[in-house]
Amino acid sequence: MRIGVTFFSEKPIVLPWNYLDWLQGIFYRAMERGMPQLAHRVHDEGFVGSGKRYKLVTFSLLYPERYRVVSGGLRVEGVLHWWVSSPLGSVIEAVALGLLGEPEVWLGQHRVQVGEVRVMPIPQFTGPVTLVTLSPIFVTTGERTRAGRFQKRFLSPGEPDFVRVLNENAQRKAEAVWGRVPEGELRFEWLSRPESKLMTVNRFRVRGWMMRFRVSGPEELIEIGYEAGFGERNAQGFGMVRVEST
Repeated sequence: MRIGVTFFSEKPIVLPWNYLDWLQGIFYRAMERGMPQLAHRVHDEGFVGSGKRYKLVTFSLLYPERYRVVSGGLRVEGVLHWWVSSPLGSVIEAVALGLLGEPEVWLGQHRVQVGEVRVMPIPQFTGPVTLVTLSPIFVTTGERTRAGRFQKRFLSPGEPDFVRVLNENAQRKAEAVWGRVPEGELRFEWLSRPESKLMTVNRFRVRGWMMRFRVSGPEELIEIGYEAGFGERNAQGFGMVRVEST
């Protein structure tokens, strides 16, 4: 389930390049207002798939209708578009209730008006589907250093492990939602040159990728990627995609 949200700012505001923490705050505050007990479970417990916990939610970057680049970020005004998605309808209902119950929200230090909150139609996932990122896809793998220490390494779409991790991640999320793993694997074809985005979230530097790509394989795995996000750190605003209009 997915909702499209519009915010409105009467006065110009400057969005810093790293504002995902602001959106994460809006998301959790809205869900807590809508359904406090569910918000607690999503934030503190999550949902388990193959021994790993997932919050099973993702959200997009902000897409302003009017903006210009300034020192340190974007100067935006007017309407801002935002999308929130989860395979769990109750999560999206909670966020929608919370947003509709407040005429304004805090975007960092700026108060913006909540405009429209609407449920988006569910696309079809049969056959190859062309997707476009609405927030960067973030993927890592673990490896040992020469000193024997375990560390995480950011992966890029040009590495074979990138697709492997995307598949494993989608399979575990599917198990967390449906209690089983669909047969088969996803196949990816990059249709544009991936654009690297280095962002700071919760004081950590994270590298993700914006791109256009085609995916085929089990419909349920494509659906879980669309609803819960592809890759990692989805609940921090990574891995959201839209279906490209034909």
